[in-house]
Amino acid sequence: MNIKCTLLVILFSSFSNLYAKSKVSFGYIEYLEFYSDIIGKRNVEIYSPNNFLVNDQTNFIFMQDGQMLYDSTITWNNQDWNIDGMFSKRKANNNIIIIGVNSANKSGDGFIDNTKRYSEYFPKESLKYFNDNFKTFIYNNFINKRKFDYLSFIVDELIPFVEQKYNISLNKNNTGIVGSSMGGLLALNAIIEHPSTFGFAGCFSVHWIGIKPIDFVLLSFRNKVTEDKDLVEGLKKYIKSNINNLDDHRLYFDFGTIGLDQYYSLPQNEIDKILIKNKINFKSLKFDSHSHEEKYWAQRFEGALNFLINE
Repeated sequence: MNIKCTLLVILFSSFSNLYAKSKVSFGYIEYLEFYSDIIGKRNVEIYSPNNFLVNDQTNFIFMQDGQMLYDSTITWNNQDWNIDGMFSKRKANNNIIIIGVNSANKSGDGFIDNTKRYSEYFPKESLKYFNDNFKTFIYNNFINKRKFDYLSFIVDELIPFVEQKYNISLNKNNTGIVGSSMGGLLALNAIIEHPSTFGFAGCFSVHWIGIKPIDFVLLSFRNKVTEDKDLVEGLKKYIKSNINNLDDHRLYFDFGTIGLDQYYSLPQNEIDKILIKNKINFKSLKFDSHSHEEKYWAQRFEGALNFLINE
């Protein structure tokens, strides 16, 4: 996959019809049309490999880009995470319920919908660690708004709904969050901001490098990827300043070496150093010849799951 295609199609969305329902080959799935006071209407799919048998040992996992998890027939690139297929062969702990939330992208490749997804998943709390410049002004005035406060939607609306639905308390002992690219950045943001709620986070191909405003505007006209160094430094400061929130938690990171993923090695190594220095329980892996695509995240998901909830 060339870089321009990666930027236009992968970075900002996992594209599909927002209203399509995933079909699974194994397990059970329930469809919800959730009405949020924060982000508006959003499709949510709840999946269980064991017929929704819930007890005190059940792990609940909130996953982003939920329309990309099970059914390649409804996705923009005919790929999915193959989570149902993975569970059909899995021998380890299957006492899991996955709450997949569709991304903000409805149209497939629309500039506006892509921007909405980026805005929702971007960690707003990190902005106070950014240099005071024009880019930060743009982020604060166009992204840091309540209508894009996806994390508050998860914590203040969706989690209470799930707790009531299953008559169970969700906390760091039974709850995690997973995402890829910007969704991976959101997962890290969630565990930092709500350490008593999320006990583990799976962060696949984290998009550490952001995108400069001028590059974003010109995406359709030129083939260019440039790291936003201000954003990388701001995220590092954000993590360092909140590192104590990650004590007694588990974090999984990975990245590939092809396409957009090739730009993640250096910032991921810098984040790893921060986590090592502070003795955080984490795993960080590089996968040669893997690109920024669901078919590769599918190959890595079970290994991440084993680390996050079983080891």
